[in-house]
Amino acid sequence: MFPHIETLDDVTPHISYDNGIVVSKRDGYTVVDYVFVNNDTFANDIARECRGLKFDAAGNLIARPFHKFFNIGEKQPPENVDWSRPHVVMDKLDGSMVHPCLVEGAMVFMTRMGATDQAALAQRHASAAALDLCADQMAKGYTPIFEFTSPHNRVVIDYAVPALTLSAARHIHTGAYLGYDRVVALGAAFGVPVADSFGTVGEITDFIAKGRALSGVEGFVIAFEDGNRLKLKADAYVLRHKALAGVAYEKNLLRWIANDALDDVLPILNDAVAARVRAYADQVTGKARAHLRMIHALVDEFEGAAQKEFALSVQARLDTRLHSVAFAVRAGADGWASMMEMLHRAGHSEPRTEQYRDLFEMAWFGTDLVLEDL
Repeated sequence: MFPHIETLDDVTPHISYDNGIVVSKRDGYTVVDYVFVNNDTFANDIARECRGLKFDAAGNLIARPFHKFFNIGEKQPPENVDWSRPHVVMDKLDGSMVHPCLVEGAMVFMTRMGATDQAALAQRHASAAALDLCADQMAKGYTPIFEFTSPHNRVVIDYAVPALTLSAARHIHTGAYLGYDRVVALGAAFGVPVADSFGTVGEITDFIAKGRALSGVEGFVIAFEDGNRLKLKADAYVLRHKALAGVAYEKNLLRWIANDALDDVLPILNDAVAARVRAYADQVTGKARAHLRMIHALVDEFEGAAQKEFALSVQARLDTRLHSVAFAVRAGADGWASMMEMLHRAGHSEPRTEQYRDLFEMAWFGTDLVLEDL
């Protein structure tokens, strides 16, 4: 069902920076994750695993969180899915996905991107029982996956107290998921809460309609016994989270692109509007990749040169707006993250957006959009 992965070398031949997947070296480990999405980002089984894979300093796989899975209807019509296959409908909690892994002998909680502030906060709130469960599962070759919810880590839904809820566990090398019943048993054995179950999907059209009409929840995950997963987000959640009406404003699109948030908006747009948004995003990210290729080439060319010599070349050969990214890359920063920070700043206001229009060759006309009446 899922590709067997042992080392970083099993992954890198099947992924491309141009398609949004980056290999980021951290202190003692490496993260493979996607930072933007185009039509080819998840074109193969290995690429769909690149949602926060972690490798140690020697390149051995040390953690395997969720593979990339999609919204109902995103890749195939709902009626074409075999809903008779064994599955369970699970609560989709509105927090941060976290998982443990061993880095140089120490247990470290991580999100998709690595040892982030959210992951550190989750680890500080982890109970002794949760830490024992993590140690037990890692020793058996599994990555336990939790959702961390907290009033200090709020996305949309307000949670009164911090909590770690067990969502799944995956075998590191085979990618096989523990069945939901086994996850429940694992949680019970250690006294750790598990994501709630709501039975199975009945008539799919009715299930989608009722799921999208819910309020006060993010939505559902449909977990099939074979490990495949689909998700359904409530329209009220998506609307509040991403402000659907804001699609008319270019500054919002830039911030959604910069924050990797388009996945939450596209499913509730009609096909015509969604196609225009995707085309706009492809244009912007395509220019961003082109700028980064030029910056990386310049950094490589002046490797070992004095900073002053590099600075003179940057001033002579790059647009002024790209200077900060070039210096960040030379200093060892993630170039894509720096470029997305530029887009994030460009999205602060429409006048600021105008200042970057020619750099990314952007063109957006949102006043004629026909949006869904939800």
